[in-house]
Amino acid sequence: MQKYRLIGSSKRWHWVWAGMLLLLLVLPAMAQQSITLPDTEAGWTLAVEAIASRKPSNLGTLEVRGTGDLSFDPAAVTTLRPDVFQDGHFSVFDVLVHLAESEQIELEYAFDEVLQTHVIQSLNGLEGWWYDAHFDGGNFDKTVVRMDCFPVKDDMSIVLYLEDPERLNAIYQHFAAEVSSRDPESTEIIIPSVVFRSATQTVEFTNVVVTAHDARIDVFQPGVITALDVLLSLGESGALGTVGLEWRSEEAEIAVVDGYYVVAIQAGEFEPAATGSCVLIHQVLGEEIEDHVSPHTHTLTHIHLTGDLEVLVSPQVVEWLWVCL
Repeated sequence: MQKYRLIGSSKRWHWVWAGMLLLLLVLPAMAQQSITLPDTEAGWTLAVEAIASRKPSNLGTLEVRGTGDLSFDPAAVTTLRPDVFQDGHFSVFDVLVHLAESEQIELEYAFDEVLQTHVIQSLNGLEGWWYDAHFDGGNFDKTVVRMDCFPVKDDMSIVLYLEDPERLNAIYQHFAAEVSSRDPESTEIIIPSVVFRSATQTVEFTNVVVTAHDARIDVFQPGVITALDVLLSLGESGALGTVGLEWRSEEAEIAVVDGYYVVAIQAGEFEPAATGSCVLIHQVLGEEIEDHVSPHTHTLTHIHLTGDLEVLVSPQVVEWLWVCL
């Protein structure tokens, strides 16, 4: 079992509580399905047949700064990462490639083995591009998710822009560090630090072994590890006592959510109370990007990019924050 330590309230955490006011728009919705893990029969395994993410079907747009909004038909987009996505699902990068194939932009790209992701070499004759994206109801949030692993949903917003060279280099260094720390022959990853924070407590688990539980086999291929797998693996190891999940297909006026919200957790003495509407939101961190990520000011974004939809390679740190209204 992974060792953990109760740290107490930390001064270094950079979560911004003002952003939680936006939760009023989201959390009061009724859960489609409530689950408490471990299940008496299935343990820490989720029943995949009980849920299904809708495939993108509405006409979408992607903004290229300096060019404008470009339209795409999801039915015409195929994925360059069949190792990651199931048929009918695809990434932000796949949309970009489709726009190039339909001659709306000029694009040069390659798969970088060191970074284990596709990178833009040139877009409309210029270098140094990065992206931001959020699902309906969220905000742009300076993402550091690999572009070819960020799943597309209906009604999401995507923007391509010329990034600050220092930040883009930091993101690529972060990706390279993740790849170098992972055994390519192994089906598991080891995360040096997994941190849980509430308003009054912080607990850390070190050297956490994480395996795929295929909870989102509707979107991802078998064996793809997500942030939710961090919780499920900690549970299987005995480090977590319980985890409460809610599957939500929609939220108020947001037509497509299709994700698991983490609404309860118990890890030793760490058992934050649900004082109102509460969720556990996550963020992937690392030494290389420490100065180049946004705090959780955009709480809605971190809720809608739920842990079951963020693909992990082998991050240095995964932090979880308990937020309540």
